Amino acid sequence: MKKRILISLILLTIAYQKGDGQESYAAGGMGYNFVTMEKLNDYLRYNWNFRNRRDESHSAIEFYALIGTNLLPNVSFETSFGYTLNSFTNNFGLGLYQLEYIFYIPEVSLLYDLNYGFYGFQAGIGFSYILGAVDETQPMTIQKVTEETKGFAFNIKSVFHTALSHTLQVEIGVNYRQAFLSNLNFLINRQPYERLNLSFNSFGIKIGVRYRF
Repeated sequence: MKKRILISLILLTIAYQKGDGQESYAAGGMGYNFVTMEKLNDYLRYNWNFRNRRDESHSAIEFYALIGTNLLPNVSFETSFGYTLNSFTNNFGLGLYQLEYIFYIPEVSLLYDLNYGFYGFQAGIGFSYILGAVDETQPMTIQKVTEETKGFAFNIKSVFHTALSHTLQVEIGVNYRQAFLSNLNFLINRQPYERLNLSFNSFGIKIGVRYRF
């Protein structure tokens, strides 16, 4: 997992190369995602007695960093890296059940820009590769069971940014992500049996700080 993350970061760095006359920017911040994972809802409901999980969305925190540069006067290319996590706990019998997941999300995006001096808008699409890990601690045990998953996602995003100074800006964005991930080795306790899969769709709101150079 660590080697894959390092390779992803190196590829993102290589992908960014600033040319003469190009305007570029770097940004970082955090977001709040509303996530729907149908198979996770089923797993928690049928295996571990979580109530009212059918079609229920949950919230997840995401941290991100990105670098962007303009390819054309109104077109920008971005490379970004996101980190999102969440956990679920429930009293089950004589013990406590807990499940945690984390996702590492390197992404490339192509955006259309509209700049109006001290503020501007961006909108576009992105493609990401997702590396994930799930830790499960079952009741009456202290040992965690860890499984890994991977896959890809498509992203639609829009960003509004406004200037604090000549080079420093605040950005607020929204995005929709559809992710397709590989199966995990956890079985959902219902007929017919299926393996747990964390494929998801999400709607997110992000806020961060942008530096232009």
